[in-house]
Amino acid sequence: AAVAAQAGEGRQAVAEAAAAAGIPEDLEPAEPTAGGSEVELELRNDVGLHARPAAVLVRTLSEFDAEVTVRLGDQEADGRSVLALMSLGARQGDRILLRATGPQASAALAKAKELVDGNFGE
Repeated sequence: AAVAAQAGEGRQAVAEAAAAAGIPEDLEPAEPTAGGSEVELELRNDVGLHARPAAVLVRTLSEFDAEVTVRLGDQEADGRSVLALMSLGARQGDRILLRATGPQASAALAKAKELVDGNFGE
């Protein structure tokens, strides 16, 4: 929702993004998806995947024609949702798995790796 608002989306789009970021009570571990590309990355920045790095990642991934998910352990989050990424609770030293599908999947993962390796510019 924060990215939608920052991008100038209307109130309806922001509300839909916020609603989509909700975590259902019956959250089940996500099943691996077939196909696509993936990369495992270690978070080295001091505070992990908190609000600012999550927003930077979401904003960057939104530039690509790719669907990206981020997995920590058995939890998976949509790479287009700051709140979903933050809900993973990924901290410094955690290894996250990014999976991408779509025409620009490899490019999206390469850029995500660049961000993580550069500590999200922090």
